[in-house]
Amino acid sequence: MQAYKGVFFSTESNPDLARRMFDFRTELFVKELGWSLPMEGGVERDQFDTPDAVYCALLGGDEFIGCFRAIRCDRPYLAKTVFPHLATEKPYPNAPDSTEISRLGVKPGHQAASLLLYSLMIRFGVYANFSRLVALVELSHERLLNKIGLETIRYGDIQIVGFKDDGTWILAVAGEIPIRTQESTRLSRIIQFTRDMDIADETEILGRQRLSA
Repeated sequence: MQAYKGVFFSTESNPDLARRMFDFRTELFVKELGWSLPMEGGVERDQFDTPDAVYCALLGGDEFIGCFRAIRCDRPYLAKTVFPHLATEKPYPNAPDSTEISRLGVKPGHQAASLLLYSLMIRFGVYANFSRLVALVELSHERLLNKIGLETIRYGDIQIVGFKDDGTWILAVAGEIPIRTQESTRLSRIIQFTRDMDIADETEILGRQRLSA
């Protein structure tokens, strides 16, 4: 069984890993999925990739398997800034106890690792003491979150948020995963998937003592 490692980092704490992540995002989101996204220096990178952003990389040996980006909601973040019209029923949060998860994806052929990435995401939300994880997601992600037992709350209806290179619609919904009101046993069960994983927290956002709990 392949050994995986999770790394929480920033562009300043680990610029080499950040470059690998931007390359990975370019290959996955732009070339593989055909999304039309901002490019900078030949890689997919936007205005929200600042030193304040926290990233998570999922590594399988030396191979880059998956990632996500986290931006606190008291700062400009993707969903609220670019897609404000998606929050038709519930407003986007702007508090420091909420964080947005974006650019979450796993390398093709490694879909079994998706659960590990979701587990790292929930571990991040719980141990960093966030009340909710905000996201703009395609319906497949929402279905998977519900399938593994997580409650999700929509901020509005499903809408078209973009187009792929072949003209296909990209349908998504804005919403959140409530953390503090989520059933604790569900969170614990999901976090258990990364219990034995080697996890490095270069940002120290998870807290040294609680990381191995």
